[in-house]
Amino acid sequence: MPQETQSVRVGEVALSDASELDVVASYPQYDRSKLKCGIAHMSVGGFHRSHQALYIDRYLQTHSQDWMIYGIGNLDADIALVNILNAQDNLYSLTERSRTTDTLRVIGSIKEFVHAPTNQAKVIDVLASDDIKIISLTITEKGYCYDVEKNLDLDHPMIKADIAHPEEPVSAIGFVYAAARRRMKSGGQPFTLMSCDNLPGNGHIASRIITQFAQACDPEVAQWIQTNVSFPNGMVDRITPAPSDETTRFVRDTFGIEDHGALASEDFLQWIIEDNFINGRPALEEVGVQFVSDVEPYEKCKVRLLNGSHSALSYLSYLMGYREVDAAMNDSLINEFVRRYMDEDITPCIPEVPGVDVEAYKKILVKRFSNPAISDKIQRLAMDGSEKIPNALVPPIEHQLRTGGSTRFLAFAVAAWYRYLRGVDEQGNAIEITDPMSADLIARATTHPHDPIQLIGIKEIFGETLSGSDVFIADVAAALEAIDDMGTKDALTKLLQK
Repeated sequence: MPQETQSVRVGEVALSDASELDVVASYPQYDRSKLKCGIAHMSVGGFHRSHQALYIDRYLQTHSQDWMIYGIGNLDADIALVNILNAQDNLYSLTERSRTTDTLRVIGSIKEFVHAPTNQAKVIDVLASDDIKIISLTITEKGYCYDVEKNLDLDHPMIKADIAHPEEPVSAIGFVYAAARRRMKSGGQPFTLMSCDNLPGNGHIASRIITQFAQACDPEVAQWIQTNVSFPNGMVDRITPAPSDETTRFVRDTFGIEDHGALASEDFLQWIIEDNFINGRPALEEVGVQFVSDVEPYEKCKVRLLNGSHSALSYLSYLMGYREVDAAMNDSLINEFVRRYMDEDITPCIPEVPGVDVEAYKKILVKRFSNPAISDKIQRLAMDGSEKIPNALVPPIEHQLRTGGSTRFLAFAVAAWYRYLRGVDEQGNAIEITDPMSADLIARATTHPHDPIQLIGIKEIFGETLSGSDVFIADVAAALEAIDDMGTKDALTKLLQK
């Protein structure tokens, strides 16, 4: 919404009363009380609310169909958001922010929202219901509980607990299995399991993990899943910073709306899905979703360029003292690093993508990263490196080493990560390391700070090939030595002069 129109104020109104405000670009025009849930989503967070829930909201504006969302919070910490949204009839505001325009929409596509850890039986009942034709996931890489080969990790604590007590699941995998088992025993309908996570081949991974879990519990259920569950691959894209009290204040001060579930995102939006739905789907192509036969080239382009660049810039930016992505991108050194990282190290790894101009896409990414209205946090990009880097950085490194291409910027990014893992920045301030492998990573980085083989030798992250690559280890060691000797800024300056 243009800035000049944001001066319209009516005081602080409750979100449920916002439909009459001129500042609201879109409000649910459908009768939420009469529509059923056809989708169950695990787990509802900021990204789901700014992406899939928005697409469904758009669709329901013109289609009176039973495709509302049954939201599920999978983590103990999700209870806070569940309580906030339940108090607002699960309505919330989404402000899409560009450099010049803020557009607020009220999203109504989530009909119910429950906390799985305290409502296990209810969640299984819903997932097993024939009303639910699609179960979708944004559980992040770690939610799939896989090992280095992306097979089910049978030693994972949640998986061990769920196999021992399948009727009392704690993992998303366990809940999906419980639903499939119930449907099989009751003669229920097939369903689609739709991953919306940033995993290359996410549908294939979900299929393998769910089936392997079922085989460990009951081979008959595994057979039912293979026949009655489809697993489309998908690629999703929208930068959505974690909401905060600042987001709530922004919506109140800018639009005059009191919304404790307020969310802000960039204005870019994309969703590409393999058209593989076993029991129907909403016609989301009418609201901008692209259905294709092969998602792989799109996801490689996005994960390697966007997600990989996010990880690569995060560690060196943090070490250089930046805490917001747009501020970091305003530094000419970091801006040039990102551009050359994409041009020299990543573009050679990108396959031909139907209908996508890769050069134009890279320019769009730089603009998106630099959007001051979003001001995404460096720390958000830096978290869970052990989960992100295997998908976003390792495949390009392997490709470039195999073909003789550049890995200079990739090596510098890995060196910056190892330096970051010492837990203290270059000004002596403590760094909060958030990672499922944090204890091991910090111990390695602090005990052997100048020996990156301690990091690259972790096969769960870098795989067999890179863990034994003397060439890449030497490149990372050289970059790390430069960072230690000169500081990140001067080391980066030297890198860019080559």
